[in-house]
Amino acid sequence: MTAKATAQRQEPVSSQGRPLGTVAGNGTAGFSGDHGPAPLGQLAFPADVAVGGGAVFVADHANHRVRRIDGSGMLTTVAGDGLRGFAGDGADATRARLGFPAALAVGPDGAVLVADEMNHRVRRIDASGIIGTVVGDGVRGGDGDGGPADRARLDAPCALAVDGAGVLYIGEAGTARVRRVGEDGVITTVVEASGLPGQSGRSAHSGAADAGGAFLPAGLATDASGQLYIADPVGRRVLLLRADGTLRVLAGPPDGSAAAAMAVDWSAPCAVAVDAQRAVYIADLTGHRVWRLADGAAHRLAEPTPAAGPADPAETATGGSLTYPCGLAVDPAGRLLVADNFHHRIVALPLTATDPPPLVPEAEAEPQFEREAEPQPDRNPAPANTPKLLVRQEVGVELPRGGGELLHVRVSSTDAWAPGRVTHTFTAPTGLSFDGRATCAYYRVDGSVIAAPHPTAALREGGRSLSVTDEPRLNTAGHPAAALVYTFGVQAGAQAEPGRYRDGRAVIAGQPEVRLTASILEDDDD
Repeated sequence: MTAKATAQRQEPVSSQGRPLGTVAGNGTAGFSGDHGPAPLGQLAFPADVAVGGGAVFVADHANHRVRRIDGSGMLTTVAGDGLRGFAGDGADATRARLGFPAALAVGPDGAVLVADEMNHRVRRIDASGIIGTVVGDGVRGGDGDGGPADRARLDAPCALAVDGAGVLYIGEAGTARVRRVGEDGVITTVVEASGLPGQSGRSAHSGAADAGGAFLPAGLATDASGQLYIADPVGRRVLLLRADGTLRVLAGPPDGSAAAAMAVDWSAPCAVAVDAQRAVYIADLTGHRVWRLADGAAHRLAEPTPAAGPADPAETATGGSLTYPCGLAVDPAGRLLVADNFHHRIVALPLTATDPPPLVPEAEAEPQFEREAEPQPDRNPAPANTPKLLVRQEVGVELPRGGGELLHVRVSSTDAWAPGRVTHTFTAPTGLSFDGRATCAYYRVDGSVIAAPHPTAALREGGRSLSVTDEPRLNTAGHPAAALVYTFGVQAGAQAEPGRYRDGRAVIAGQPEVRLTASILEDDDD
């Protein structure tokens, strides 16, 4: 029998001593809660948050959906049917398919723009709920500058911003650059890394600002005058693109690499937001902090609880820290909304001493929830100098008898990890078997996804277990990936007994085992 405990959720605390209120997400990865209070619903690794039209929108990354929280605090899905893919243009957005939505922006007309990263497109959801593609033809690439945006090619769009005139900016992770789509629908490149293929240390596109060789536009924001702010976790900088096309470093590391910029000792600035007073807010992904730049100074607004280090496996998903913040938005009520990726929720930090009524209510009282007891540690733990890994099942599996589904296991760390060629072992929960499909993908520090070489997989015990061999790398030089996700095909037996089973196991490179769970549905369950 699995022991259970009831725990009161403890909120992260800002450096100003005020707690971060939960706007959406109960702290456990999954999909649930539509048409109910948003703090009780489930998200899965939210990648971004945006505000507009009296609502908050969330890029529910691993659920392949866009969620909405209205003014009453109710959670709904506005795009995506939960299956990864591309489909649905010209029809109801809730029946469409997305591929890891990575970023959001709300246009002046109230339309929601979605960076559909793995489909290499930007999708648009109009006021009537119809979805369509506005940028990208779905083929990965970089062609199309000077022509219609919907015929151009994108390379893993990971960041979006829209200015007051409706001009759209797109950050691309695959080929580091920022594209601009004007009101006329024509696409151009406005900022680009130097040293790209075919270049000789200069920007390949006429008129594009040169961001240098170490550059990744992970987060974008505009201010009232149309200036563009760019969060660059690879260069550890925040860049400012002025209206005249000139680019300068607004803030960077205190090592002298960003001359004349404000010195800020952050790790990986990956998201940016700007308020009406032009104060700039930065999410430091691997530093697990939020910063504010204003009046020539940098201040920390939110950071991990000192008593519990970031990404500590002993800390539950609803523990008292802000871990891997990866999306920011300032709402009209004077709050900063933060996508707290590791804790699967959106939190709000009041920015004013006297807080006005919030755009979306927070939970008046933090809900209690049941939490399964942590698995017992391995009897042969890894050596003390082994990098600390956090291994967890990404999203719960539910499937009918005889049905198939995908099971995801996420491995993350704040340490460098390159163990060489290693073997992992996985055991399916009761009633399920592996079908032999095995893939993996890396998540870079900006949250973008990089396809990885297929691991070598071998079925054991008639599919009851699976051994996987590969050469994983996290947080290493030239490979700034903070997490990787293994995905396996599983099948429920035709005569399997319905129920919830928690006896699956994942053992990554000899680390302590982690439980895997799955639910086999009754034949008449939806």
